[in-house]
Amino acid sequence: MVTGNRSAEQWLSLVRSGMIAEDNFRFSGSVVMGFEDGVALAPFAFQGEIEAHKQIALHAEQSSSFVHNPVNELEFIADHAEQSEIVYNGLDESKERNIVVLNVKLNEQAVTERWKDQLQQELNNVSLQAIASAKEEGKHLALVQQEADHAQRELEQMLQQLKVSAQYEITIDTVRAVELEMKELVNMNYMKDGAMIKEYRKSNITFDLTPDQVVR
Repeated sequence: MVTGNRSAEQWLSLVRSGMIAEDNFRFSGSVVMGFEDGVALAPFAFQGEIEAHKQIALHAEQSSSFVHNPVNELEFIADHAEQSEIVYNGLDESKERNIVVLNVKLNEQAVTERWKDQLQQELNNVSLQAIASAKEEGKHLALVQQEADHAQRELEQMLQQLKVSAQYEITIDTVRAVELEMKELVNMNYMKDGAMIKEYRKSNITFDLTPDQVVR
């Protein structure tokens, strides 16, 4: 049993180790994205499985979901946490177990660079698929290449002034030192056509760490 009066940083380190040690578990969640002017995109759900410490399945209702293996996500959070605090320590709502809830704010430079890499990789994948399809069909190759080049220029313009912040609320089982739930809030600010765009992403992941529930 994990006991003692620990800091938020110590709990974050413990849960990181606890999740790495978990062989098999399921996770599921949802993502909502939108803009600060009130426009929201349709939410989508995802689910996945970890077996033998590896992600063996990930099903998302949106292809460009940017949903990661949650163990890798937790490692990124632990490596780039800038501010961490305990916001709750006690029994959960069902009063069946003790939990600790952390609020963690990440280093903005690290988060921004990560999102720049992800957005560039996503565009690369989409462009390569479109070009390969055009080559296979033997038509519209020049047009597809032109559109890919235009998209690349637009992305480069966006990335020049992109700033991303991220914070997480992590619920931990204090007995097993494993993650029960993780809420993410990402805010992205960038320029487009001379206007400042403010975009957000909210996700909520829950974990099923019962080994006999994990199936292929």
